Order: sequence, then C-alpha cells, then structure tokens
Amino acid sequence: MTARIYQDRSHFHNCWRFTCLEDGTNNIDDDVPPLCINSRNIERVVTFKLLGVVISSDLTWDDHVSYILSKCAKRIYCIWNLSGLPACDIVYIYCSVIRFVLEYACAVWHPGLSNKLSKDIERVQKRCLKIIYPTLSYSEALEESGLDRLDTRREEITQSTFRQVRCYMLPHPRFPLLK
Repeated sequence: MTARIYQDRSHFHNCWRFTCLEDGTNNIDDDVPPLCINSRNIERVVTFKLLGVVISSDLTWDDHVSYILSKCAKRIYCIWNLSGLPACDIVYIYCSVIRFVLEYACAVWHPGLSNKLSKDIERVQKRCLKIIYPTLSYSEALEESGLDRLDTRREEITQSTFRQVRCYMLPHPRFPLLK
C-alpha cells in the first residue's frame, strides 16, 4: 500500500477527509487493518484528484492524461464555432481555453509521461490547429501561429520551475541535493 494521505476541507460539515492510495490491485488486503485518524477510518482509493492533478497508486499518469484529454475534448467544440474570426484570435482563445488545461501543473507530471501519452496530448493541439488552419500541415500551422510543440513547452516549463526552486533553495543547507 502506498502511504499517501491528503486532507480535503469539506465545506458541508467543516471536517477533514483523508484518503489513502491502494496498491493498485483494486483489492483491499484483509490482513491490513484499516487506517484510522481520530477514530475515523481512512478511505482507500486507487486514484484521487489533488489540486486538479489526478494521482494514481500505480504512479503512472494515464488517468491524469485521460482526465485532461476529456476536459479538452469538450472545449474543442468552442474552436469549431469560431470559424468567422481571424486565425490569430482563435489561436489566442485556444491558448487560453485548451492549451492551459494541457499544461496545467505539467512540471509535476511531464517527467513521468510515456511517449504514447505525450503523443496523445500533442494530438489535441494538432487537431485544434487543423481546425484553425485547415490547409496547412501541423509544422506549417505551428510556424504560422507562433506556437511550439507541447512536449517542447512542457520541457521548458519543467526546467524553468526547477531553476526557480533551485534559486529559492539557494541559501538552504540542503542545496547541494539540487545541484
């Protein structure tokens, strides 16, 4: 069992909810006694959402990517309905409404993505750019719109976040761990 516990403030009863990740087998081991805090049993789950990021007990990002892809699929319809606007305006809306979802908290999950998941995420941008620039190839649409590939952007965001953490931790005595 992965010992991950988080607290979520319940607005109904003003109490805490605790969740413990299962080991990923979907079987609760009867030999393991239930975990309790303040005489309350801790709910055991295989996945849970924390600050908009789906965390899985098997430590893969499949569930999170499925979550963001389904969220974006609902928003792509918005791009279809904007066909009368200039392409630069539609690109701006795409970045604000869809790309934002695809990159949210990517510094956390990007390093653990498989190639398949990365391609699945890239496919959303490719689809949107095909709607905006129907006669251009993906690489031409990227150039025309001034956008970068999503995997490149995620890598840059992750590196930038790490540099910021490293600069923030500079005076900390454990800084040598971040070199």
